[in-house]
Amino acid sequence: MAHLITIGIVIIAELIYVQKFAVGKGNIILLPLLYAFVLGAICNPSVNPLAARWVRPTVGNSLSQVILIAVLPLGAKLATLLGPQIKAIIAAGPVLVFHEIGNVATSLVAMPVAVLLFRMGREAVGATFSIDREPNIAVISERYGLRSLEGMGTLSVYAIGTMFGTIFFSLLVPLVFSWDVFSNKALGIACGVGSGSMMAACAATLTAILPAHKDELFALAAASNLLTSATGVIFGMYVALPFANGLYKVLSKLRKPRQAAAAIHESDIEVVKTEEPKLGVAGFVSNMLMAGAIIVLSHVMGPKKELVMVAPGVALMLGICLSGYFLNRYLPFKISTLIWISIVGVLASLPGLPSADLRNQWFSQVDALSCATLVLAYAGLALTKQEVTIFKRDGWRLMIVAMLVFGGTFLGSALVSDLLFALLGTH
Repeated sequence: MAHLITIGIVIIAELIYVQKFAVGKGNIILLPLLYAFVLGAICNPSVNPLAARWVRPTVGNSLSQVILIAVLPLGAKLATLLGPQIKAIIAAGPVLVFHEIGNVATSLVAMPVAVLLFRMGREAVGATFSIDREPNIAVISERYGLRSLEGMGTLSVYAIGTMFGTIFFSLLVPLVFSWDVFSNKALGIACGVGSGSMMAACAATLTAILPAHKDELFALAAASNLLTSATGVIFGMYVALPFANGLYKVLSKLRKPRQAAAAIHESDIEVVKTEEPKLGVAGFVSNMLMAGAIIVLSHVMGPKKELVMVAPGVALMLGICLSGYFLNRYLPFKISTLIWISIVGVLASLPGLPSADLRNQWFSQVDALSCATLVLAYAGLALTKQEVTIFKRDGWRLMIVAMLVFGGTFLGSALVSDLLFALLGTH
């Protein structure tokens, strides 16, 4: 049933396709992935009780593994962009490595509002030291425990990011681009915030504005996101969290914060999702084939591409996903399936290798935006009661703080990237 609903959502979202509206000097760009998420949430009984008439109330829990599989073809597509753009990636190497320093702007932008205006206590540290995705939650869990005030702040921003992060970045990017302050490459790198869905929304919106630079910007965003995810724990533990703690000490002296009225609940911890699919081989393969079929459908309905043009590239991407899954499953040393997929995807798309030109021709027919539409449709359906409850309980204060966290992360990264490009003379 969930797959049928997802197919219907994807068809509607792709038929609407990309819509642009001029607002002042900039544009608001609405993408199919945005409609897919909203429609998914409308069909989710945890969000819309009326949907319980035709959708099982536990649909969110049943999709927790499916969404992890659905994101893998998007990861494969992004990886295949890195091979042809390997020279640009190498040239931007120092910027990709050090851009994360700009993420301390997350606390600089969000914590003064959290502490001075909203009078939040220690939960402000957990809420504002990062965008609070899985690696960042691991840092807070190890240092304080998820039942602490810091843990409550982290889980709240995590839930809000799951619900609204993609929408926020879809609207933020055109606004920032209209300022004409940052270079295109800096904005591309800044999209690598450490979340696959948020990165996809950010990069897809940016490339809708700059279609001529689509492959390069998506490649920079994918490489940046991969490095941010890989170094998230180290950076969070030794840079971001100490900085947030120091800033909190300063701000708390200016106005004594009150403790949060809400307390941590056992169910809050359930919002943290594993990043690794736990289904058996049969379940993984069947859901991967379903994802591939829906991605092909997205291309036919949205960009209006011919089936014969899209199918070979999607088939190759599914092969990359299966290779990554089996490498992770059967090799003695364990790294995530998504990282294996990234490695295989880059190797498959490197120029100069046998049949590389043909493979890259097929890969080029697959649109990352159409891959992301499927992911966001599942994401809307997969929202759980725990996530909705956290949002309702913690209210508009943490909603504002979360948006400042995401905006600070993006702007800080873009600023540092631009400065580094200027120093290296590679703008």
